[in-house]
Amino acid sequence: MCSIHDQAFLQILQEERDITNFLDAFFGFLYRCTDFYVESGPDQKLGFPAGMIENLVLHSFQKWKNISKFSSGTHPPITQDIVIQNSDKEQDESMTIEEDSVIPQVDHEVEIETYRENTNQLGHLIQRDSSSDSYNGAVRENYTWSQTISDIDVLVKLPSCIKTAKDLRVYIDSKEIKIEARTSRVEQNQEVEECRYFVWTTIFKGELCFKVRKDESVWSIVPEQHINIHLEKASERWWEALIVGEPKINLTKIDCSRNLDEMGAEEQMKVQELMWNHQQKFLGKPTSEQITMEKILKKAWDAKGSPFKGTPYDPSLINFN
Repeated sequence: MCSIHDQAFLQILQEERDITNFLDAFFGFLYRCTDFYVESGPDQKLGFPAGMIENLVLHSFQKWKNISKFSSGTHPPITQDIVIQNSDKEQDESMTIEEDSVIPQVDHEVEIETYRENTNQLGHLIQRDSSSDSYNGAVRENYTWSQTISDIDVLVKLPSCIKTAKDLRVYIDSKEIKIEARTSRVEQNQEVEECRYFVWTTIFKGELCFKVRKDESVWSIVPEQHINIHLEKASERWWEALIVGEPKINLTKIDCSRNLDEMGAEEQMKVQELMWNHQQKFLGKPTSEQITMEKILKKAWDAKGSPFKGTPYDPSLINFN
């Protein structure tokens, strides 16, 4: 997927200088500003069940590692030096992540993809990971699309003459997208300044396979490169294609997992409870259901008519699973 946070992460990476410090800063932020490391339980609603955060981190790591495995894009060697240049400083102030940097091995990885360019070029050399732009989607002739269960991102290539958003007319309906680009023409035997006029050329048009929420759609451009369109699906479902008539993708081969923060509050609580219970079973401790059952039994132990009334509570006399 397109990452809207890349610039923020790149800034942190530039300041921290290497992957080890970058990850340390990230997890330090979670420690200082969130309940990420607080262990929850039946009497502690804040935080996460034991073992859950490790599973969350591993899940994210595995997700991006799997995306990388099935990507058709070309990736640079991870041992290659990553040069982050700052155009406001001298060349010798540029920071390098050396090939011997300690890089944790993960399965659901958040990758920092890089490509070497000429050394006389200024600016960040870290580029977009093209594989993520087609995550759960596809790369087509003049556009690329990706999806989650609830939204879609589309990248449409732009002519090099497109400099600003004013050079585009974008129409997004619940079932259709149309993009027009403004181009200039010059009549023969005439001065450019006098005879230049603008024409609008359709560079993308198609009927969407399913409905989207028109009012929730947004778009932005990277001048001379592409337009990024974000669409919210009208209903949660996986799309086999973006546009009617384009080749369909195989839905059995996409990543159908959902991030915890994409779920509703009730779903999140249920997942947290299941993970906590799983951890309790693994440690040989009672699950939430067993804890609740024991509370009921303790209350019934001294209830009127109980054969155990007046005696100390002894769970060994009771058989429950």
